[in-house]
Amino acid sequence: MTPADFDRTEILQFLRTPSLDERLTAELDAAIEALCRAAQPRTVWRQIPLTHTESGVVLGTLPLIGKDIALHLSGCEAAVLLAATLSGSTDSLIRRAERSDMTKALLLDAAAGAAIEHICSALEQELKKTLPYPYFTERFSAGYGDFPIAQQADLVRLLDAEKRIGLTVTPQCTMVPMKSVTALIGLSHQPVRDARRFCCGKSCAECPYREDCAGAKRT
Repeated sequence: MTPADFDRTEILQFLRTPSLDERLTAELDAAIEALCRAAQPRTVWRQIPLTHTESGVVLGTLPLIGKDIALHLSGCEAAVLLAATLSGSTDSLIRRAERSDMTKALLLDAAAGAAIEHICSALEQELKKTLPYPYFTERFSAGYGDFPIAQQADLVRLLDAEKRIGLTVTPQCTMVPMKSVTALIGLSHQPVRDARRFCCGKSCAECPYREDCAGAKRT
């Protein structure tokens, strides 16, 4: 990763501020440089067939819980299950800053949030070039809508992510390393309903979770 990979607008959204003064901008630049040195991005993915039933959608043999994930994958024949992490070294960098400089820790945390989104987006673009499907949904993660965060462990197990990229889930459903993401992308040979209105910040006016989303664009 390089500093050019970081979306400054996205970092400001994570910080919940429209702008930074000159001093904080310089501190953010330093935080990004430190994160680039520390992060060890890793990704893993699987293409898995879907079965649609009256009670919901099944990923391989795993029933996915919730109406929102079923709606998101409606019309899809398969899905890509992916996971990405910035590695434990990123967590260590943030924890060290928390002990001495909370401003630096907050800047690192926000930059790491933008970094993991960049890693996921880059992987998604590669998948779109590789997989033989013309239609893809947006990414959808456990914890969005009524897709329970408790299914995070099931998704990590399906990917064998602990062995492959060092990603685990605690009994409290927290991912370790913390700067990690799992997500599902629906695949189809036919046009499907775009699910951007779910928690992605791209179509906030229609999103049912707009009021609770830190990244929502307020107008």
